[in-house]
Amino acid sequence: MGGALSGESRILSLFALPVKDKPSYVLNMNDSGSLFFILMAVLAGVMTLVYFPLRFFLTATARSRRLKLLQRIRRLRDELGQSLDT
Repeated sequence: MGGALSGESRILSLFALPVKDKPSYVLNMNDSGSLFFILMAVLAGVMTLVYFPLRFFLTATARSRRLKLLQRIRRLRDELGQSLDT
């Protein structure tokens, strides 16, 4: 079994087209570039799924807090504007 291919390589070799004198562009998982690309693509997908809902939530809550603070400031201004006799 000296020249036998591993299971993954054997399966991938079935999809490889025999092309002479030209590089093969078939996905080979043994290539570190392919693994790096897939890892980065998965990481980007996970970051997107986490970042956008989190950013939306934080923006909405910050606006809500800011609005409540502005309303409180207006209420205090109104109270200070009234006469002290009442």
